[in-house]
Amino acid sequence: MTQRITEVLIRPKPVSLSPAELDTDNDEVTTPATPVTVRAWARYPETPARVEGRAIAWTSRAVHVEWVDGNGETQRAWVWSSAVDKI
Repeated sequence: MTQRITEVLIRPKPVSLSPAELDTDNDEVTTPATPVTVRAWARYPETPARVEGRAIAWTSRAVHVEWVDGNGETQRAWVWSSAVDKI
């Protein structure tokens, strides 16, 4: 059990845009009724990764992307809209 907890704790997490970068006080967040399938560049501490997932929200400059990683865990991160392609 301790090994599993350690593995989860040290697994890399995606790096999301900061609140200052999102600036949601001045840039409204849109949440669609149905998420949009996308391919996006997600930033991890070690390296960027191209992921396939769903856009679950967006602003005029950023997209909140959700995807399932290779370990079967759901990951989420805000990324710049230029890093996202609709598929």
